[in-house]
Amino acid sequence: MTGIIIGFVYMKHEVWASFSKFSYKYRDKSAVADIGGYMKIFKWENYGITVGGDFVVWMGYDVGPIQLDPIYADYYVWIGGFKETDKGTYYLLIEHPCLHYIDKLDTLPLYWNAIRLLLRQRDFEISVAQYIHSDKWQFLSRGTDWSTDLKVFKRLSRQLGKDINLFMDAYSFLALSRNYRRIYASLEFKIGLEFRNTNGDFTVSLGYRPFERTGIIRDAEGVPYINLKVRGF
Repeated sequence: MTGIIIGFVYMKHEVWASFSKFSYKYRDKSAVADIGGYMKIFKWENYGITVGGDFVVWMGYDVGPIQLDPIYADYYVWIGGFKETDKGTYYLLIEHPCLHYIDKLDTLPLYWNAIRLLLRQRDFEISVAQYIHSDKWQFLSRGTDWSTDLKVFKRLSRQLGKDINLFMDAYSFLALSRNYRRIYASLEFKIGLEFRNTNGDFTVSLGYRPFERTGIIRDAEGVPYINLKVRGF
């Protein structure tokens, strides 16, 4: 009985927040902020249930006294199961991302749903998703042509001192269209300093997106930026 009670109140989590400022104005964007996290709300031995979310705000041109003006936002919510192993944690998730214009009631949002299989480690993630499209139930997806995607994140680091590392992050995204005749992709790199401990890390970095053709309005190809990010475990 004690084990069952402990399982139900198990609340391991991860949270993150970041802010990126572009080096110059790109189309209608000047900066982007992100805050999110997930929680393992139940665990029995190595298995459990998790919920999470992510909120990304894109900010428009800085004009006079108007600075960091929000123009649109990405919302992500997900729920699913997980299994913890020596190689990391595996997740099977149902996720709902959507893109909304801020302060524009006459603009319809973009939204889509997917089933994602994910392997997560502290400095590595890889996932594959199948998007849910239906001609009958069109509310399931509006605004994306993606059918299947592959996401990869990897951090390489070298210790400079106690709890201080030089690091490089690499992010890649690859998706196939619904008819499997078109490819969408993006690539992003960050290099900077990582201040790390057992409870999380804080990074200061320079980033660049040499290629970004995902078919979504938030694309920001070829824009250098400075980034601050904190993660807690």
